[in-house]
Amino acid sequence: MTDTSSPLEIELKLALPVKQVPAFLRLMARRRIPPVKQKLHTLYFDTAEFELSRQGVALRIRRAGRRWLQTLKTEGVRSGGLSTREEYETPTQRGALDWSRFPEAAQARVSDDLRARLGVRFETRFQRTAWQIAGAGRARIEVALDVGEVRADDRFQPVCEIELELLSGSADALFTLAQAWALQLDLLPLDLSKAERGVRLARGEAFKPVKSVPLVLTRGMTVEDGFAATCQACLAQFQANLPGVLASDDIEYVHQARVSLRRLRAALRVYRKACVLPQELLDGLRVLVTALGPTRDWDVLCSETLAAIAPSYDDAGGWQDWMVTLETRRASVRAAMRETLASAHPGAWLLAFQHWLQQRGWRAASPQIRLQQMASQIDVARGILKKGHRGIVDRARVFERLSPLERHALRIAIKRQRYAAEFFQGLFDDGRQVRYLELARSLQDTLGQANDAHIAAALLADSGLDEGRAGGFAQGWLAAKIADLTGSASPESLQEFTSLRAYW
Repeated sequence: MTDTSSPLEIELKLALPVKQVPAFLRLMARRRIPPVKQKLHTLYFDTAEFELSRQGVALRIRRAGRRWLQTLKTEGVRSGGLSTREEYETPTQRGALDWSRFPEAAQARVSDDLRARLGVRFETRFQRTAWQIAGAGRARIEVALDVGEVRADDRFQPVCEIELELLSGSADALFTLAQAWALQLDLLPLDLSKAERGVRLARGEAFKPVKSVPLVLTRGMTVEDGFAATCQACLAQFQANLPGVLASDDIEYVHQARVSLRRLRAALRVYRKACVLPQELLDGLRVLVTALGPTRDWDVLCSETLAAIAPSYDDAGGWQDWMVTLETRRASVRAAMRETLASAHPGAWLLAFQHWLQQRGWRAASPQIRLQQMASQIDVARGILKKGHRGIVDRARVFERLSPLERHALRIAIKRQRYAAEFFQGLFDDGRQVRYLELARSLQDTLGQANDAHIAAALLADSGLDEGRAGGFAQGWLAAKIADLTGSASPESLQEFTSLRAYW
């Protein structure tokens, strides 16, 4: 039971593939520590509108054997599976909330009005197998394996996860243990609690691809604080989409995972003078980016580019037969991606990256770099945005003379500038940045059309699928598209973009 005088819970949550449960149990058996096994039944309370959940509060009653415990948890701080949050836990009577048993700090979290409207919204039933073990640096850790389900009415979702709770010592010990296991058991860091999954289930909300969310950087931040926050936002997006990349055929998961890694690479470039990523993490990033690229290219080819060409072809049956062959190739590329990701152990990479961020691992650099780390975030942001914009203006002035390769380089420069502007968006209170970002996104899409056509033509040629009538028609359509886009004048939006007065 959590000590309510110091109600701080620090734990690392990991998703464990069901097929790896026997391997994990064998791993723990080698420690020769008898486990404690319990069947746990938990009822979660909220209003019909899930107002507690919106406030970041989870309220539950759990039965463990003959004991009933009531618990109130706050959302706290989470990243990479590691969460630090307030937790208040007290005994209660059979299946009933007793507010008088909670300390005042917990009672203050839920108003009388909300208490009057609380009811059971969902439940969990699972078997918990727990061990208390020693960790690095004399830490004490409770390891809990939970296998069961979350249920809301007639809907349910399986649960198979490991929780590492820090009983004493440094949180570094949790990462050290988790990283070693992730390499052996394909573990993935998990930020979503059972309560959050239950809320989604009760509301009938399906899991879906996750887009990037605006960063909250402040002018008082140092560069290293801004760097850590930016990297964690990118990693959170990748982590949220990774299960879908590995198990779903929804192409948006791969797209958003790839976007998250591109944003991360842009962040590393923005902060390269102050915070340098270790080589092993950089190598892992390259492997992940390389693995996702071909799958995304084939997704765009089949779902977007060829879908736009199909209405112009006069033999629908022949086109469909050709598309079956393309879809077979596309499926093989997706399967190869998943094999590459599995061998790259993305869960271990995510944990290692988060551990490095938690430790502020870049501080071991030279004194000159340490000065950059402590510089004002707003001053650095202004310099980065000014330099990036100047490079775009220089290329835009000679747009008509740029080769296709040089126009592609201009698109990359605009994309990097857009990402930087999004990273620093919260630092500037100026309406002009809204238009700046709108134009950057539009230009990235406009200039990207030629690149998509080039990639599509290359994929068809390299795979030998541009032969025959349908393939020849597609290649002809793409060639005309490339010629039209390559010969076009400078987009009006590019002229407006480069002439905007700086808001930074």
